[in-house]
Amino acid sequence: MRKLLACIIILLITISSFGQNNSGTPYSKEGFGLLPDNYGAFTGMGGVSAAMRDNYNINFLNPASYTALDSVRFYFQTGATGEYVDISSNKTHSTYKVAQNGEVTMAFRVYKKLFMSLGILQRSNRGFDVLYNNNVRGDYSMRYIQHIEGEGGLNEVYLGLAYQLGRLSVGVNASYLFGRIDDRLTLVLQPATSGYYMKTQTVTQMGSALFTLGAQLPFTIGKKHDFVIGTSFNFGTPLHANQTFVSYKISNTTSTMIPVDNDATENSSVFYPFRITTGISYQFNKKWLFSGDYTFQNMSQYEEFHTNKEYQNYHKVALGGFLQPNVSGRYWWQRNKYMAGTYFTRSHLRFNSTDINTYGVAIGTQIPIRLQRQELMLGVAVDLGMRGTHRNNQILEKYAKLRINIAFKEIWFMKAKIY
Repeated sequence: MRKLLACIIILLITISSFGQNNSGTPYSKEGFGLLPDNYGAFTGMGGVSAAMRDNYNINFLNPASYTALDSVRFYFQTGATGEYVDISSNKTHSTYKVAQNGEVTMAFRVYKKLFMSLGILQRSNRGFDVLYNNNVRGDYSMRYIQHIEGEGGLNEVYLGLAYQLGRLSVGVNASYLFGRIDDRLTLVLQPATSGYYMKTQTVTQMGSALFTLGAQLPFTIGKKHDFVIGTSFNFGTPLHANQTFVSYKISNTTSTMIPVDNDATENSSVFYPFRITTGISYQFNKKWLFSGDYTFQNMSQYEEFHTNKEYQNYHKVALGGFLQPNVSGRYWWQRNKYMAGTYFTRSHLRFNSTDINTYGVAIGTQIPIRLQRQELMLGVAVDLGMRGTHRNNQILEKYAKLRINIAFKEIWFMKAKIY
């Protein structure tokens, strides 16, 4: 019970650290932020999840996978991603570093074929800081500086259950999505005079329940060929939302703030669209595994305060695999999983007739470490990719991500026996 209490305390501390500025890309300005394209326990395989099930990792992206966990073990898993990005346009160039896509999860068997998982994770990331410097139309002796900032995103607290029905596993995550989006705009006329500059702030807070359903069907052909077909999905869900807007004009000389406008929208909604991931995995001779996923999200239905944003639908394809030379080998390098994967995303964003796509490749390893009453799986993955393009005056981002994933499983429910 002390260990369980400690895990819950860690979980609560993590909740307070989420919701900060966890992304630096201007593309995160739209909607509830940037959807993570590659995260979770199988980042080194391109982020595949639908058909992935093993007894080392909590695959919270498909709740049906919980039934693959050891029945006598308590699982605790945490992970986070550090990202370095080179961002450029046809005119400017810069870099930024962020930490994002963190989660803390737990899992254990409840009763016979019933398993439970709970945790907190990031559903989307939002954070940007953009400065525009342009001539005033009609008066080229004057310029205006437009400073746009934003932060926030969506977080998720979930409780999941999975049940084994013969070979078929089914599961559900009952989640609470919550988040805050904070947009700020500063408009300054140059050269500065004795007049004023403008400042606005828009804050949106949202939250609601979301249910993610999952299923996995393992089957075997011969002695060396193991397959899993899997899917997970959530239906479109309106998130209860409130929004406030304030604007001020601020004196250049005295810094006096004079309210110009304020407005509030309460008891409205932001619509989180339908999303589904479907995939298949194939394992040969208990050593080689290959898996592929396709993800679709109906972002054309995304609405903010009953206004459709006219996004295009989100599509992602991921392919990955691993080699584990000998799962019960004597040496640690035999028990390692050596992973590689790739993914392609056509996001919901389209500017100036240009799709904002993401391409990435990943490599990684999962290292099992055996202790007296515990087993630890240390996962390390490197993800290299590109988002966007320079075509039609868009922004190109080249990123390198380092993903660390740590999974403990401990004997909590095994009774000692004396013969």
